[in-house]
Amino acid sequence: MKYPHWEYFLSLDEDLERAARYVAPEPGNFSAYSVEFARLLLSACAEIEVVAKTLCEKIETQSERKDINDYMKIITKSYPKFSPIKVAIPRYDLEFQPWLDWQSGKTPSWWTSHNHVKHERTKNFTEANLTNSLNAIGGLFLLTLYYYQPILYSHQLFPWPKLFHLPLNYYHPFYFVGTYTLPDFGSSDDYKKPINQP
Repeated sequence: MKYPHWEYFLSLDEDLERAARYVAPEPGNFSAYSVEFARLLLSACAEIEVVAKTLCEKIETQSERKDINDYMKIITKSYPKFSPIKVAIPRYDLEFQPWLDWQSGKTPSWWTSHNHVKHERTKNFTEANLTNSLNAIGGLFLLTLYYYQPILYSHQLFPWPKLFHLPLNYYHPFYFVGTYTLPDFGSSDDYKKPINQP
C-alpha cells in the first residue's frame, strides 16, 4: 500500500458516508450518538495519534511525543497556520475547524470526549456523537494532508474522499487537477517537488 494513512482516512470517510444514509450530517442531528459514531470517533482518534506522531518525527526528530499536547506544541510551532484551517463537507453545506482550540493552546473538546468514551464509555456514551465523529475525522483529514503535502501538491494523492473536502479558499478546481493552497505551504501551482520525494 503506497499511502496507508490516506487509505485509512478514506475508509473512515466511506464509513461516515454510509452512516449518513440514516443520520444526516446536519446541525439538528449533531447530538445523535450511537455505537457506530463511537467506533468512528475511536478509530479516527487512534489514527490521529499515529499520523500526528509520525508528522512530529518528520518535523523534530528529538522532541518528546507522548500525547496530544506534545503534538500540538510541535505542529503549531512548525505550522502556525494549521489550527484555524477549515474542513468542508459540501454535500451537506458544512464547514468546521477541528483544530481551532490549538490556537489558544487547548485540547480540542472532541479529543477530550474521545478520551471519555474510550475510558468510561458507560458514563459518557452520549459523547460518542455525530459532531465529535465529524471533528475527529475532519481533524484526521487535515493532519493527513499535511503529512502527505508533497504528494498532494504533486497531484498523486487520490482518490479524493466522498464527503470531506477543503473549502474553496484552500482548493480551486480546474479540470482534473486543481490548485491546493495549504496555508503553511503556499500554492501547489508554485510547488517544486524536492528531489528526494517519491
